[in-house]
Amino acid sequence: MKSLTLFFLTTLATIAAEPARPLDTPEAWTMADPTAWVWSKEEGQTVLTLKKQQDYRPKVRSPFDLAWFKTTEWKSFTLTVEGQLTKFDEGNNDLCLAFAGQDDTRFYYAHLGEKADGNHHQIHLVDHADRRPITATRTGGTPWQPGQWHRLKLVHDTVTGKIAVYFDDMEKPVLTAQDKTLGHGWIGLGSFDDLGRFRNLQIQGEKK
Repeated sequence: MKSLTLFFLTTLATIAAEPARPLDTPEAWTMADPTAWVWSKEEGQTVLTLKKQQDYRPKVRSPFDLAWFKTTEWKSFTLTVEGQLTKFDEGNNDLCLAFAGQDDTRFYYAHLGEKADGNHHQIHLVDHADRRPITATRTGGTPWQPGQWHRLKLVHDTVTGKIAVYFDDMEKPVLTAQDKTLGHGWIGLGSFDDLGRFRNLQIQGEKK
C-alpha cells in the first residue's frame, strides 16, 4: 500500500512539474487587433506571427503590438520561448516579452532591441504612466539574425523582485532588474513597433 501511495505522489509531482505550453491554445490569447496576427503550424509546432502593425495605440507610451495570454496569472516563473525578428531596417528593431500584466497600462516588459540606449534593450515598468526603464545591468544590444530562431528566457522572482532575461546563452543574462511593484499577472509576446514570430513557449512556476 505504501508503494502504491508513493507511486501516486510521485506521479502527481511529475504532472505538477510539467510546464504550461500556452501557444497550444490559440483561443486563450487576446490581441487588440487580431488581424495583425497569424497562427500556423510548422514542423509540428504552433507558431504565432506578428505580420503587421496592430491598428492600436496604447493609452500610455508602451509597446504597440502585444498578444496576451490572459487565462492564467503567474507569480514567480521561468519562461522560455523561441523568437525570430522578421523586420530589419535602419531602425532599432525589437521583440518584447511582457509579464505581470494586470491591465493595458500596468505590466513589465523586456525590450530586446538591437542597440542599447535610453529606451531600447531595457526592462521597463508600465504603471498607469509612460514606460520607465528599471534595468540594472545590460549588454550592448540584441544580436538578432535574419531567418534565425533565437532562444529567449525570462525569470521573474516576485519574492525578491529579481528579473533576468537571457538570449541564446541560457547562463548569462543580457538584461537584469530588481523591482517589486507588480507581483503577479499575465504574460505577453510581441514587439514595440516591429515584426516577428514566436514558437515553443513554455512557462513553469507559481500560478496566482
